[in-house]
Amino acid sequence: MSGMNIKENGSPWLFIVFPAITMLLGWGLRGYIGGGPFGAMIPGAMVALSIAVLLDLPAEVASVFVVFGVVGIGLGGEMTYGQTIGFLRNPDTMWWGTLGLTVKGGIWGLPGGIILAIGLIYHRLTKKTIIITFLLLLAGMLVGFKLINQPMIIYFSDPAKPRPESWGALLVGAVAMLIYLKNKVESSVFKIISRFALWGLIGGAAGFGLGGFWIVMGSHFPKEFIFQSWWKAMEFTFGLLFGATLGYAAWCSRNEISVEKSATPVETHFAYQSAIKEIVVTFLTGLLIFWLFSTLLDPVVDAGKGAAGFTMIGFTDIAKILSNFAFFGLILILVVMRFPPVAWQLSITLTFCHTVMDLMKGYFIETGSSVTGLALILIMTLVVAVLTAWFQRRKDSLHALFLLLIWSTVMVAFLRLGIKPEVFNISGLPLCEIVCGRFFVHIVFTASAIYISWISRRIMRGNNTLRGN
Repeated sequence: MSGMNIKENGSPWLFIVFPAITMLLGWGLRGYIGGGPFGAMIPGAMVALSIAVLLDLPAEVASVFVVFGVVGIGLGGEMTYGQTIGFLRNPDTMWWGTLGLTVKGGIWGLPGGIILAIGLIYHRLTKKTIIITFLLLLAGMLVGFKLINQPMIIYFSDPAKPRPESWGALLVGAVAMLIYLKNKVESSVFKIISRFALWGLIGGAAGFGLGGFWIVMGSHFPKEFIFQSWWKAMEFTFGLLFGATLGYAAWCSRNEISVEKSATPVETHFAYQSAIKEIVVTFLTGLLIFWLFSTLLDPVVDAGKGAAGFTMIGFTDIAKILSNFAFFGLILILVVMRFPPVAWQLSITLTFCHTVMDLMKGYFIETGSSVTGLALILIMTLVVAVLTAWFQRRKDSLHALFLLLIWSTVMVAFLRLGIKPEVFNISGLPLCEIVCGRFFVHIVFTASAIYISWISRRIMRGNNTLRGN
């Protein structure tokens, strides 16, 4: 079978479908394995890798880009939306819930698209510009939280059981980034950023807003209905449409990115040296963001959760920002700036690490086997770290690392399925119930993983043929 490459592919469909299915898988895994912003690292890394494959980015450029993808898509995971989805099950509040999901989905996509685009044109920006951009994001989030979310001026959760929302914080933070970049970077560079911001906004809003109708549909079926995965259908839809629009933004930017690649100075590329050093830096970074900051700051944030209405900015508010994924993302970016060869470890290994942490928290730690759980987390993460170090030094590193991320996270999903062996007791069940009920989600995971693995291989083979490799 012949390969394919972007120069031979004049249609945008590959750029739309490939990232769409990739993010469908990533978002489904995020909701199944874990949640929150660290869980959203999975679709962030996956969609960035799919775009890197499509654009045939050099491995060194792609590695930094994927870190920005992890940060950008993970950022929206700070928003709460469980109660917003709950509105969809009540006809009296369905449209308010739909509006809330649409707003939150759009705001998930807006800063996500901005940060993803910054990763694409990373070498065109100074370190100072990138750092200031993220500091403005943090400052804007603080302002948005104090002016919109804390006073609950517009509130998409249940007032009877209030939960702290952050969509206003992310909105103001994203606008602050755009205003600064508009006045700081060249118009050609800002065009790429604004394009990804716009299509991220559209895809996120459409994906979450339309995906919510699966919940509405499910509320009209009896509990005995064979298909019960309405929430997963919503997540799959969110990932599908979000990934499709980000892929379309990449297709619209393909010629500009090609110019960017050819103009990339040789010195921005880097040589891999010590794999042990890369793994150690990754371990320390993971310890910092997964454990140390949460241990120090979460008690402070929890103590101030009862605050309602507008109050003056205090230590609790600062702690809330410092315990936010936006700040953790800045740490990841700073580490990459200081030590670029560690980029693959940060995006692949840390993403995998947190999927295993979520798995173990859901089983071993709750059953009192925390030591066993911790040991398995370290062992499994070390295996992926070693494989990452090995694959990133290969000629076909982009494809190999993509496969590593896909199948390692899918493996975790199947391990979670195996925690309850009774699920495999299918004796006497009709085929429809087995496929559409018991194993629907894992069938989607497997089919999606096979498809994107196959497409990635075809694209990489086509690009290698074009280069004469």
